[in-house]
Amino acid sequence: MSSIKIPNNKVELVNLIFTQLEVTYHNQFHKAYPDKNSLSLAKQLWLSQLQKFEEKIVFDSVSSLMVSSEYLPSLSKLVVSCKELKANLSGIPSVSKAHQEVCNSKSNFERFSWSHPIIFYMGTETGWDFLWTHSEKDSFKEFKINYDNLLDEFIDGKSFQNPNFPKLPKKVESVPNKASQLSQIQKLKNKLIN
Repeated sequence: MSSIKIPNNKVELVNLIFTQLEVTYHNQFHKAYPDKNSLSLAKQLWLSQLQKFEEKIVFDSVSSLMVSSEYLPSLSKLVVSCKELKANLSGIPSVSKAHQEVCNSKSNFERFSWSHPIIFYMGTETGWDFLWTHSEKDSFKEFKINYDNLLDEFIDGKSFQNPNFPKLPKKVESVPNKASQLSQIQKLKNKLIN
């Protein structure tokens, strides 16, 4: 997104971000951070909240926000942008696409081709019956909570593997006919009596 060299440590990155924000949003920036103390506290807070994201994700998210917003971005807006970019780069669809995916898996969720394994776990956390029996509005609301929670776990380093369902046997044994069943019962009775 930019030819600026991205620092490979978070302290330098936060300093660079604040310099970019000051240049881009000069008046808003100085109103938000009127003195060195408030600027220092803000940098410390941003640094603590951005630790879990790679430097490139943070830098690209800030750059994107600066291009798309005429207002100084808040830390919460940046964190959301970082989460979205991290999810996107990891192959995790947006919450609305993920919700649509779990709803489309209704007839065969165990063998469904998931865009990312985490989507299956989001559906499981929400509850498959709930997803398939409630209105889209109600199920989406509940699904979004689980989407956000599991996405946070993913960003914090939790790995989500493809679900491992037992394979059905290729040959299914046929059920014995009635005469065969009666014969087996008689043999068992005879063993018990003798």
